Amino acid sequence: MKKCFIVSVFLLVASLCFAQMKGNVEIYGGAALFDETSGMNGPETVYKSASVSAGISGGVYFNDSIGLKAYLDFLIPLAFAADPNDGIEITRNEYDFLLGMDEFFGVVFNVVKTERLTIPVMAGFHGKLLFSTISDYFTTAINSGIGLGIGVEYAFSNNWYILARVNGSFDFLGFSIMTPPDGGSKFDMALIRTWGFAPHIGIGLRF
Repeated sequence: MKKCFIVSVFLLVASLCFAQMKGNVEIYGGAALFDETSGMNGPETVYKSASVSAGISGGVYFNDSIGLKAYLDFLIPLAFAADPNDGIEITRNEYDFLLGMDEFFGVVFNVVKTERLTIPVMAGFHGKLLFSTISDYFTTAINSGIGLGIGVEYAFSNNWYILARVNGSFDFLGFSIMTPPDGGSKFDMALIRTWGFAPHIGIGLRF
């Protein structure tokens, strides 16, 4: 009986806690700019890319101010350039396939929260994946680091709102997996310096 009482109390407390939690989901579009200096796969190289993006994000709030949030963006690079220090340049046109993903997960804090206006600030983990094929060599490049974002949300109903925000990132660790046509993948890891800038506009739903 005592165990049943403890379990019942635990379930009641848990249900009350989750009942107080609020969440949101968003869809948006935007752009993503990255500037990277890396030493993977040969001499030090400077990579610059400009992409259009579309993404989805979701968050859960423990109260009106603090919560956790995650972003997932799909990137289509429109411009890409790699310039090794020996002067050889690789541009977007030389890639047979080029696609990216951008992830951002962390703590979000509403510095302003009114009936209509919300200004959230977020900090946490950032990661970027880039899948590419050039001359039948398939490469997966993974960058990881930290991210920081700030946005503005304006509610036009009890649940729906429009948003504009900017996410910035700094990645300092990179991984690369290159697979040649005949197999035998090569793995590399290196310290990198990658700055990212990603503005978004979209629509969100609170629940």
